[in-house]
Amino acid sequence: MKRGGDADVRFAILGGDRRMAHLCGLLLRDGHKVSSFALEKAELPKEIPKAGCLQSAVYGTDCVVLPTPAENGGLLNTPLSSELLSMKELIAALWKGQILCAGRLSDRSTLSAVKAGLHVKDIMQRPDFVYGNAALTAEGALEKLMANSEKSLWDSDVLITGFGRIGKIVSLRLLALGARPVVVARKAGDRAFAEALGIRALEYSALEGEIGDFDFIINTVPDRVITEAMLCCCESGTVILELASPPGGFDKNLAENIGLCVLSAPGLPGKSSPYTGAVLMKKAIYEAIKEQEE
Repeated sequence: MKRGGDADVRFAILGGDRRMAHLCGLLLRDGHKVSSFALEKAELPKEIPKAGCLQSAVYGTDCVVLPTPAENGGLLNTPLSSELLSMKELIAALWKGQILCAGRLSDRSTLSAVKAGLHVKDIMQRPDFVYGNAALTAEGALEKLMANSEKSLWDSDVLITGFGRIGKIVSLRLLALGARPVVVARKAGDRAFAEALGIRALEYSALEGEIGDFDFIINTVPDRVITEAMLCCCESGTVILELASPPGGFDKNLAENIGLCVLSAPGLPGKSSPYTGAVLMKKAIYEAIKEQEE
């Protein structure tokens, strides 16, 4: 098989959001052969067939590409399709030696794919992709906050729970916009790093006494770090954005019932910047193929 940047690699693009639709076009433009499945609601170049079954989409392909995230409850993530395809069924349809590129594959699916003789490449393990994806998520998060509030981010108090990749980037973006970001982090080292950047940092034990002072709240932690008691301390109308995967950082139903403006944005790059997200995916896939061939 030729390297990802060369022509005539045969790709099968399965499921996913608008990033995957753009990815089809980008790969085709680079001279590759591309088939698709579970993207029937997407706008694709006319040269790319929308296969009627999984087997015809993946037959004879060198690299099978799944979305980011790849799966939802054991099923392929297919927001642009009515297909319900189990990961077990999908992996069983592939051939030994094929490259399987995906984002955030479960341990079970990864093990099954390796046992089937596939070369598994999880792009969420690649720093070049995850940091770019975090930057797009941060940009989309700020866009979503501004679109759902009559307040500006400038001169606003914004709470960010968690100080991982997304927490760091969104905090710096807010600082540049003239907001007053405050980070909550478990690790003393993360809090010290935030303070060194000029961003106030709190321990979670101090949050209940201060959470009512914020105009916006952004959660990046996939764990219930904002308790019911904390939610009840928030001012009515406070905008609270969930960026983390389930179960999320707070009880969304309670937040809505007490008058908070609840926003949920999983897979944000696929909604706010799908073309750039597809460019990031393409680069990561090419690098994965290159590494496999070396």
